[in-house]
Amino acid sequence: MKILSITVFFLWAVPVGFLAAEPVNQIIFGSNPVLSAGVDALSVGDYEEGLRLTQDGLNSELKVRDRANAFNNMCAGYLGLEQFTEALEYCDQALELNNQNWRIFNNRALALLGTGRVAAARDDVIKGLALNPDSTTLAKVAKLVDEQVRSRLLIVGHDKSESFTGRTGQGLTG
Repeated sequence: MKILSITVFFLWAVPVGFLAAEPVNQIIFGSNPVLSAGVDALSVGDYEEGLRLTQDGLNSELKVRDRANAFNNMCAGYLGLEQFTEALEYCDQALELNNQNWRIFNNRALALLGTGRVAAARDDVIKGLALNPDSTTLAKVAKLVDEQVRSRLLIVGHDKSESFTGRTGQGLTG
């Protein structure tokens, strides 16, 4: 899997973009100063420091929403380090607390894609788009998923039109 860049956005759960030339991963921030410092570190690509600070912030008393966002930021940090299994564990914890945040589905789709679980990644992109149909970030991840589907189909001798984008004519965003 070719990794072109990884970028983290603000929010307290911004998008981490592996496999893309433009940012696609999501990070979120809130009022906790340690968690905010973790977001700052993640945002500049200092993933190890961002993970350390975010983990420290998770040791404090947090609202459920803030804890979900912190888990999502841990996921984003591990995506940045290309440690997809660890990222997936934190995304799952974030979704247990909040399954209404499209950014968590975005990051989990990237983690799933990194572990080779393309169909599951596609499902998470669809869930994220149901929450935020206008997300350009999710549209970028949808393209990454579609590229993986097409490349796998080409490997096994199928035509490109067999991908879900080819079947619908609209891709995940349509």
